[in-house]
Amino acid sequence: MKPKIAIIDDEKYSVESLNLHIQQLFPSFEVVLKSTQPKEAVKEINKLKPDLIFLDVEMPGLNGFEFLDQFDQLFFDVVFVTAYSQYALQAFKARAISYLLKPIDEDEFKEVIEDWMDKRSNQENAIEIEKLLEGIKKEGILKNKIAVPITDGVEFIEVTKIIYCKSQNNYTFMYLEDGKEVLISKTLKEIEKVLENFLFVRIHQSYLINPNFIQKHLKNDGGYVVMTNGQHIPISNSKKTLISELFNPIKR
Repeated sequence: MKPKIAIIDDEKYSVESLNLHIQQLFPSFEVVLKSTQPKEAVKEINKLKPDLIFLDVEMPGLNGFEFLDQFDQLFFDVVFVTAYSQYALQAFKARAISYLLKPIDEDEFKEVIEDWMDKRSNQENAIEIEKLLEGIKKEGILKNKIAVPITDGVEFIEVTKIIYCKSQNNYTFMYLEDGKEVLISKTLKEIEKVLENFLFVRIHQSYLINPNFIQKHLKNDGGYVVMTNGQHIPISNSKKTLISELFNPIKR
């Protein structure tokens, strides 16, 4: 889809100059609005829904910052264009992605647009990935697998292979049946919510276990369980009754 661009500046020469830069350097862009009347442009912006607006700061009747105040929520990105450098800080406070000084330098203009396109592409990719993962969860395509965020992406892990999870500050270590350790960029509380439907048990503030991998439940040394990988995991006082009832031995 072609990026839609709007240009708003009270000087017609500046509008046409910017339009020429866009047509020459980014011919695939669609300039949907060229306006020298900021008050009238507000309605057009709401109707045309541009992706990026080049906006002058000093304009009669409605300056660039006042123009942005007309919108409850900004659904577009903004590049301020002005002859006055003193507005730079205020422009960034207004969440502009960049700031161009008149007369516009072509190389600087090109760099600003290319940076914006990279940012936009990354956002679109992130949205698509999120939609895909939500679809997978909704349709149950992964069945007994969960998608967990790791430092460099997402890993799909089979729930039945998880022995236990251990808290590490704002991260979680997940220990698997094959001996693999996975560092997840989520807290243990967040992981617990994901695994609660698979009957995992939080037996300690720092540990979430898969009961299928418990080998022993021992009551000495304050009480702990031994997992099939040999790991000793303590049981907090508040969970001792639960564990005793859950793993109560068969009475003879």
